[in-house]
Amino acid sequence: MRPLLALLACGLLPYSASGQIVGEAAEAGRATSNSGAAVAAVPLAVSVPALSLSPALGSSLSPAAAVAPKPDAPVPALAPSLITPIDAKALPAKGKDLTTEQWGSLVAGAKDEGTRAVLNSMRGDTPTSPQVSVKLNDGETVSGSFRGIAGGKMVFESDGKLLGVGMNTGDIAEVRRKVDVFFDGATIRPDEVVVHNRPPVADPFTDLAAYKGRVVELEIRDLDDLKYSAQDVSGRLVKADGEEIQLVSAKGTTHIQKKYHRVDKAALRTDHYSSYGKIATIADVEGKVPLGAPVELVLAGGAKVRGRFFGLKRDAQGPFVLIETPAAGGTAFRGYRDFHDLRTPGYDEGELLPGVEPLAFAPR
Repeated sequence: MRPLLALLACGLLPYSASGQIVGEAAEAGRATSNSGAAVAAVPLAVSVPALSLSPALGSSLSPAAAVAPKPDAPVPALAPSLITPIDAKALPAKGKDLTTEQWGSLVAGAKDEGTRAVLNSMRGDTPTSPQVSVKLNDGETVSGSFRGIAGGKMVFESDGKLLGVGMNTGDIAEVRRKVDVFFDGATIRPDEVVVHNRPPVADPFTDLAAYKGRVVELEIRDLDDLKYSAQDVSGRLVKADGEEIQLVSAKGTTHIQKKYHRVDKAALRTDHYSSYGKIATIADVEGKVPLGAPVELVLAGGAKVRGRFFGLKRDAQGPFVLIETPAAGGTAFRGYRDFHDLRTPGYDEGELLPGVEPLAFAPR
């Protein structure tokens, strides 16, 4: 892993397994999105292939940027945009090609789930410039063709412009991808899939309600003793009503009250699950397994499909489960309309999968 870390540290940035953007880049400044304000081009020295501008899905910056102030009213200060314009003229004509294995190492080395979800869009049999939509914790969005990496940023081509989003910042709340879903019999249908969905937590006592029913681990402190009172608590989330968080575990109910406690960190745990004997139709698995969780799908006859679960979808022929499976150095999305069992690997009734998923805390 040391060579990858060195690449990121010095700004040498691989672009894609199929020959996209890579090279050395100067440090990119953050641009503001204030209406009417001049936005300086970011000085970059990055290798990219010649750009063929394809229709993009469009981009938008902070919602506040679109609101014109009233005459004589003070202009509110806006936070710097997390989406950085990139000057295409500063980029060399050819980028550094990465092998499938090198790109796979880059993906595996990403420390942030949102970053990993974007990088995964350019693996295996996916298009050279997959269509990706990214929503940041502050509400900014960018959508378009994902072109690779330059200057420590993921580069998107949107409305004929190049825009950069920082890697491993923890600022990505949601990632959507345009994918082809494969079915038995070689039938294919296009779809948009949510591959990452982690809303930011600004006020844990309110925002954790989105994870009701999940097992969470919290680091909390007493407000009257912040220095020495740090402790870890865990349990299944029962309530987060703005004033109190309730967790239930084998030890009983834990009450975390806003007037007495502060929540510094939160992470999710995932339950083991098996659908066998518990569902009447495949639609009943909806909401039972988190997006991206590893699963085994047992088909009629005992054949097994291993991959990651990306939810229940529906089309004119009815519901189907969507599984991301290994394929030719990358992954492919496959739809299944019938199965014997959908379960987490090493299924153990009442137990939790190993590992935690940290939740991003937005500024208070």
